[in-house]
Amino acid sequence: MSAPALLACGAAALCLGLPLIAASAQLEAGHRAAAAADAAALAAADAMTGWIEGEPCALAGLVAVEAGAALAGCEASSVSGEARVEMRIALPFGDAVAAARAGPPPGPVQAARGAVAANGWAWPSDLRALSQGFHDGFSLDLEVTAEGALYAPYAGVVVRAGPDGGGMPDPCVARPEWWRGVNHTVLMRHDVGGRTLYSSHNHVAPGSPQRFGVVPGARVVAGQRVASAGMSGCTSGPHTHFTLSSAPSNRNPDVDPLAYLGPP
Repeated sequence: MSAPALLACGAAALCLGLPLIAASAQLEAGHRAAAAADAAALAAADAMTGWIEGEPCALAGLVAVEAGAALAGCEASSVSGEARVEMRIALPFGDAVAAARAGPPPGPVQAARGAVAANGWAWPSDLRALSQGFHDGFSLDLEVTAEGALYAPYAGVVVRAGPDGGGMPDPCVARPEWWRGVNHTVLMRHDVGGRTLYSSHNHVAPGSPQRFGVVPGARVVAGQRVASAGMSGCTSGPHTHFTLSSAPSNRNPDVDPLAYLGPP
């Protein structure tokens, strides 16, 4: 075969081979993008339901980095608990893109240890015990385990989830070593037999309500995890300062919680 013919055959093989190589690379990248999208969506959904710690879309971004991809989009719904993500892998001949979604099964997300009584109320902490009885009105300090899971006591709507805007209370003026900075609260509204009541958890770990999809306007059910006990506000140790009130406030409550929750 002449030299020109050999060159022609070589050029043809090269021209035919490049599209095949590109198609193969595109297919492989598509598989990687799809797998990364699935893993990222599951991680984000697990963060919203409390199975793992972290901000949902931040965790999805970490999954993208580990997979050698870029997080092109992320939406995490605090209402449905569903996460939607889009992954992108850049290639010379066009990007490979994949999307995925994940979320809890239909119905409300129930807390593992938030047992609901026949009257529809659940004990608000993961340890059925008091660390301090009534004080500041009908406030109660509820003990927690090392995990510190805090639950919605009754079905309702989240009114506030985050800093309560209050300053240093009198106990910390007297004992400044107890002051840990602004108090973080989860304040919920409940309609109970024609009466509107407001419950609150206090000293919660900053950012923990959002990790469980708890934001203002979100609906909760009795026994659903809404936060983790922390050390915000005026406290000498982890617990939840729990209140039940006829007013939308976490201070000086006027309703006895034990009348609804039962004894510790």
